[in-house]
Amino acid sequence: MPPAQEANSDVRWFKSSYSGGSGSDCVEVAFSGQVASVRDSKIPRRGMLIMPTSVFASFIESMEAISDGMRDMP
Repeated sequence: MPPAQEANSDVRWFKSSYSGGSGSDCVEVAFSGQVASVRDSKIPRRGMLIMPTSVFASFIESMEAISDGMRDMP
């Protein structure tokens, strides 16, 4: 499974909307076909996580459920 940015040099990386106040604590994600690539925006050349988009969607759903549960805590 090739990384999204290697499969298409025109791929667009999206920065997380949940980055730290200074914008320095970010991850970026790119999509190409059925592949999602995730990297650290501070050091993008260091490496990335590569997964099928279905796995990425499940991960995001899990994080949203955890976040929702934390909002319900006293």
